[in-house]
Amino acid sequence: MMSWHRLRHLGLQTIRRFVQLSVIGVVMGVVLLSLYAHYRAARALDDEQLVHGWKGVLLHKIDDAVGQRPDADRLLDGFKGTLWSMRLAGYDITDPLAAAEMTATSKTLYVPLLISTVLPLLVTLVLGRVFCSWMCPAGLLFEITGKLRGLLRMAELAPGEVHFSHRNKYILLVVGLLVAGVVGLPVFALIYPPAVLSRMAHAWIFGTALTGMTVLMLLIILFELFVSPRWWCRTMCPGGALYGLVGWTRLLRVRLDTSLCTGCKDCIPVCEEGINPITQSDSIECDNCGVCIRHCDDAALFYTIGLPGHRVRMSRAGDVGRSRHALPVIPETPASDVAPRTSAKPADPAISPKRRRAFARRSRTVVPLLLLALLPARAEAHHILGLPHYSYSENYPQNPTFEYPAQTGPYDVVLTCYPGRPNPGEPANLSFYIKNRNTGAPYTPPVVVRVLQTFTFGRNREILPPTSVEPFEVTHQLSATFPETGEYVVELKMDVEGKPEVIPFALTVGDETATASVLVAAGTGLALFLIIVRAIKIKQRRRIANAVAPAVE
Repeated sequence: MMSWHRLRHLGLQTIRRFVQLSVIGVVMGVVLLSLYAHYRAARALDDEQLVHGWKGVLLHKIDDAVGQRPDADRLLDGFKGTLWSMRLAGYDITDPLAAAEMTATSKTLYVPLLISTVLPLLVTLVLGRVFCSWMCPAGLLFEITGKLRGLLRMAELAPGEVHFSHRNKYILLVVGLLVAGVVGLPVFALIYPPAVLSRMAHAWIFGTALTGMTVLMLLIILFELFVSPRWWCRTMCPGGALYGLVGWTRLLRVRLDTSLCTGCKDCIPVCEEGINPITQSDSIECDNCGVCIRHCDDAALFYTIGLPGHRVRMSRAGDVGRSRHALPVIPETPASDVAPRTSAKPADPAISPKRRRAFARRSRTVVPLLLLALLPARAEAHHILGLPHYSYSENYPQNPTFEYPAQTGPYDVVLTCYPGRPNPGEPANLSFYIKNRNTGAPYTPPVVVRVLQTFTFGRNREILPPTSVEPFEVTHQLSATFPETGEYVVELKMDVEGKPEVIPFALTVGDETATASVLVAAGTGLALFLIIVRAIKIKQRRRIANAVAPAVE
């Protein structure tokens, strides 16, 4: 029978799942609001060629709820972005990793950007790495991958158990920031799963290229499924490393009551971060997910909050008081040899001068951050790589124009393509708007443009060879014809501060559902189906063998 302790924390895990799904819902909702804002600006919501299917249904429902409001434009402007940098209800929130990388890349302290990191930093200082365990959509995806590993074991297809050092992610964090500072390349923006999944949501709903991001996430999932459990979160995630360092002195921690622990060690294999909750709950690797607490039948693990050595127990019914153990250690002894449980002496209620000084130091950190969080300043996102989107001119209604912003050196670059989603075999107009962000002057030297068709498997195919394009007024323009439906890359080569720079722009032609993506999804579904069938057959065979064995004896 499930204990009251486990029942309570099963409810806590249900809340955690609800929070994770809510974050995904918020991300998808923000993307849909952005899509609605574009079509609303074009007055094209009634155009069945542009607005159709499930997207059309959702856009019309949003229009019914928002469209008639007098402050609709201001409301829509208050919801933008991704988990990398997002605006919610007019307040800008930026991932600390994004702020660190953008600061290193631009070599500039952009105050509004730093202010937008206050809320996640404050939450991390108090609650620890809860973004990783309670909010990150990639964390939920990788937890599901862990469940699939159990399915593989049932099917007698034992997955690998290769383990890597937790230090790798801290090394990656330092190296990535150095690369961003020296080379100016925002590496984390390209590989950080929360940012990648958010861009995938934009790409899926807006109908832009998905191939590269999908392949990256698929490779991580396959590696975790067959080689190393929770490989990315445990050993490679630079965001987890940064959150761990920020939350080193967190107030909320998991603690152990040694007088209740029987040494069963059921908590060790279920830890999502691969640590030992008995001896390492104080580690910066702990993300306070609470899974170990849920699996502790002895109610020996619990949450505490407060200063070290003077923490309030939060997780046991009818027992609210100070934690009696600052850093417990369980000896490696069998459960039968564990001494009888005895009550430990409660901690001295008086706070020592040392604890007061620690509290004062923490207050000097937390209080200013809290005050900054309350400032009404608006923090504009400071991106190096922008998100593709659609825009419209004054001629309504019309097909949207695809826009893809980027930055390189002192230049802002925007690729526009009309129509926004070109049809195979029909010419599309490509225009590059390049200007110096410091002076506002347009870029006048010629540029070189090349178009490649990309494939998930196999080599890319050159559709348009390198072509020199002269400036026309404030733009560089050319026409390109894409032969078939698929994913393409438009490469822009230009001179930046005396060095050649190539900027790739991803573009989708024709139907937004690429053949490769369909094949990958179908193959993955078929593989999972075969594994499930095999697992069921093996389970039936074992059940029959267990039923026959007593009869034979």
